[in-house]
Amino acid sequence: MRLRTHISTALLVGSLALCASSATTAPAPLDHRSGVLESSPLAVTSEQTANLTVAAPASFDLTLSTDKVSVITGASATVTVNLTRQGDFTGPVTLTLGGLPVGASAAKVTIPEDRSSATLTVRASATAPHSFPTTITLRGTNEQQVVSKTLTVTVRGPAGSLDTTFGASGSRSIDFGGKDDYATAMTVQPDGRVLVAGHTPGATGEGQNFAVARLDREGNLDTTFGAGGKTQVNFGSGNDQAYAVALQSDGKILVAGFASAGSARDFAVARLEPDGRLDTSFGQGGKVTVAVSTAEDRAYAVLVQSDGRIVVGGTSDSRSASGLDFALVRLLASGQLDTSFGQGGKVTTAVANGSVTDAVYALAEQGGGIVAVGGEADFMIARYTSAGALDTAFSSDGKITGLFGSNIGRARDVEVVTVNGEERLVLVGNAANNTAAARLKTDGTLDAAFGDPGTSGRKVLAVSPNDWDEATAVAVQADGKLVLGGWANDATTTANLCVLRLLPNGQVDSSFGAAGFTIVPLAPAGKNDFARALTLQPDDRVPTVRVLAAGERVPSFADFAVVRFWP
Repeated sequence: MRLRTHISTALLVGSLALCASSATTAPAPLDHRSGVLESSPLAVTSEQTANLTVAAPASFDLTLSTDKVSVITGASATVTVNLTRQGDFTGPVTLTLGGLPVGASAAKVTIPEDRSSATLTVRASATAPHSFPTTITLRGTNEQQVVSKTLTVTVRGPAGSLDTTFGASGSRSIDFGGKDDYATAMTVQPDGRVLVAGHTPGATGEGQNFAVARLDREGNLDTTFGAGGKTQVNFGSGNDQAYAVALQSDGKILVAGFASAGSARDFAVARLEPDGRLDTSFGQGGKVTVAVSTAEDRAYAVLVQSDGRIVVGGTSDSRSASGLDFALVRLLASGQLDTSFGQGGKVTTAVANGSVTDAVYALAEQGGGIVAVGGEADFMIARYTSAGALDTAFSSDGKITGLFGSNIGRARDVEVVTVNGEERLVLVGNAANNTAAARLKTDGTLDAAFGDPGTSGRKVLAVSPNDWDEATAVAVQADGKLVLGGWANDATTTANLCVLRLLPNGQVDSSFGAAGFTIVPLAPAGKNDFARALTLQPDDRVPTVRVLAAGERVPSFADFAVVRFWP
């Protein structure tokens, strides 16, 4: 009998025991070239054991400092590669990258015998096209082994430039039926898909309808939503216009605005399933209308509170000396009025003196209370308790007006930010037809650390030095920088979509666009483009959060327009 035993080269220490009776011939030695133990015939007379120690093979492993890299065109980015040598291996390892996006390159690098790390540099030419996130392979090689790791590389543009991988060269237009479609609100789902809401002419006899479209994260219509990525909601034969959209934690979609009610209008809210169908468990067949007064009521904002209750904000005609007042309505998740809020679920507030328009254009939750901002003439702010009463810890009576001392202007959006561990409110809009921003402390006083010296927490920017410009929305980056979206008129008084970025202290961020601004004319010369909503779009494939602006472009009839920028 011949005994043949194979020994794995992966063992650091190998121990082989051969048990047999006393043999007339001793076990043969290991043939180190073949790794096979040869044994001659054994005679069974007594027990004998043989032990063998095998040296560990030479090997190594690699780890990367990051698994995602963005490279700006005309610039470079680096990745640190760490080498762990195993066993008796002491030699060099050569690193190469394969499968890079078009226009990107990386020279091979060798980690020498006396080093345990090296830096790989990925460069993108100035003319390199922007790329989708691309999975590439890092290979480390020596004479005996190859180790492979994956890395995601994205070629991108400078901050403030159009992201040409989105839609068609950076933007996507959406037509609901050949007539005027106006996008007024936008939000991003956790998976990066984009919801855009507004209004469009409905079928004959329907007037205008709520309109909602969903794009995938690269700007293509998401055909799993509605009909080909679009859906409409009709409340009746009059004009129904949506101005706000929000996501619930269960993925359901709230769209708010107003619907015709005879000769007046009422607050209107629709709730959609994630696939775009009306959620029939909400209100009546997925729709709710609320008459705040017996006259004109219009909603422009919606907020899902942390407890799931739904706040809708807008304006209501009190038919009194105060004219149009701030108006809030709170609904339960079922769509019923929350009678624990205000009077039967409704609150109205005359913020300014006289018959000016007090309209809520944005809502935020702060410290368990509700912040409402808006106005027509100047910025107006009110903060309410959870029960709907004015919060007297805010500006002594719960409301502020005349923030900029202007008789032309309004606040269009609000965000809660944290500064040195304390909450602040950032508001944006326009003052005297210029882009304006302000930051308030929790007690409603202006934060003097924001804006230009001597402006006491305010910042005014003449984006169009000789004409009108306005910020309609704001988003806060993780680094505290503020991205504002809106529009700016050019020399022919044609409006063009505009985004700009401020540093956390309110100064213009000159690293964004051209001296802090990017103006994008989407429609032909002489036609208007507006940004009416702005949000940030996270993407786990890239180490940054991109900026989305939505509004309308007007080549002939108005269409929804969504544009994406690099941050």
